[in-house]
Amino acid sequence: MSMTYTCVMEKNLDDKWILQMKKGVYELAILLLINKQDMYGYEINKALNNIQSFRLAEGSIYPILKRLVNKNWIVSYAVESEEGPTRKYYKMTEEGLKVAKKRTEEYQALFNTVNQLKGEL
Repeated sequence: MSMTYTCVMEKNLDDKWILQMKKGVYELAILLLINKQDMYGYEINKALNNIQSFRLAEGSIYPILKRLVNKNWIVSYAVESEEGPTRKYYKMTEEGLKVAKKRTEEYQALFNTVNQLKGEL
């Protein structure tokens, strides 16, 4: 099954390599956000969009969230909202925490290697 992500990219950053690289870390970024606190979809999207490097089109995170739920890395639960419809919140599971820790370690190792390779670039 192939997943399609819609990313909002600045005109001078329309490099496909950058897009692919970002796609590879969206799951991790979402896991890390949810690990800090339970969040609902719009709130996650807003938090990511506040980070210059993680601009996502609204709705793009929902297939990722569904996949994370299906893998039992996060669970969802409903909370009544005084400001509108019921919100679906997401919470980290023990399995999700293990995955987030492992992927963070792998990401950090890769980042460190790239930094070593770049030298004074």
